[in-house]
Amino acid sequence: MLHASGCPHARPTDVTRLDVLPGYGAFPVWGWFTLPARPGVPAREVHGNTGPRSLGLSDALAAELQEWSIWQDRRQAGPALPQVAEVVEATGAEWAQWRAAGKELAGRLARETGAAVVYLWPSEGRDSSCAVCGKW
Repeated sequence: MLHASGCPHARPTDVTRLDVLPGYGAFPVWGWFTLPARPGVPAREVHGNTGPRSLGLSDALAAELQEWSIWQDRRQAGPALPQVAEVVEATGAEWAQWRAAGKELAGRLARETGAAVVYLWPSEGRDSSCAVCGKW
């Protein structure tokens, strides 16, 4: 499941795929949705942010995922986001701890939803042999 979200191999038909990655102010869980057809526009799949209610997440997991994402926003997005007044510096060890916490949260998300969860692709690895996304 370590294909880029836009790769046709990324979404097997027998499982829901969710991606966990910070989204600069957004809830850090992304998924695929089918937009219905409308006059002149066929139905189509889109990749977008999803919220904890639509996933049926526990309040605890939803809050921890949001705080995990806000931690990153405070260290990278800075004043570009209304909720972040200034950039806060972080050490390499703090970033490693943040990545490990995200991996643990992704595992909890998989258990609560039954989805295949991809965490921080591509920084955590990918299928380099994939003809479509392996070179991205």
